[in-house]
Amino acid sequence: MSRPASRNSGISTACLLVLVALVPALMSAWLHPRKPEWDRQHRGEVSLATVAAWPKREVLWIDARAPEIFEKGHIPDARNLASAVWDSQVEAVLQVWKPELRVVVYCDGHGCGASREVAARLKSELGFTTVYVLNGGWDAWRMQYPEAGQ
Repeated sequence: MSRPASRNSGISTACLLVLVALVPALMSAWLHPRKPEWDRQHRGEVSLATVAAWPKREVLWIDARAPEIFEKGHIPDARNLASAVWDSQVEAVLQVWKPELRVVVYCDGHGCGASREVAARLKSELGFTTVYVLNGGWDAWRMQYPEAGQ
């Protein structure tokens, strides 16, 4: 009779060890300042490096900043679509959009929420499905390509 008790004790110990190791591992992954790219894509974010790997003809850039800021500099071939002037700009976006395009929305940088707002509207109001927010926005672009888009 001592064998089954010993076997159950071994299983319990193994489960406890797995649990003890799993909790800190999950906490570390959740709190890590540089989460893996798959986590960002799950939230609708995409890095500039990922977009650079996509064929250029398959990307539609949307600049969610105000028109006067857009005029001072933007990603080449980007279309301006700011929430504040949505109605006057959305038609120009619809004229160039195709279902096979990946739409990448950006604004100034990490603290800017305009790109998320425009991305949400593109999905909810226009039914776009492949919409991403550029992680780091215009700031990330200028750091990578300081001469382009000025």
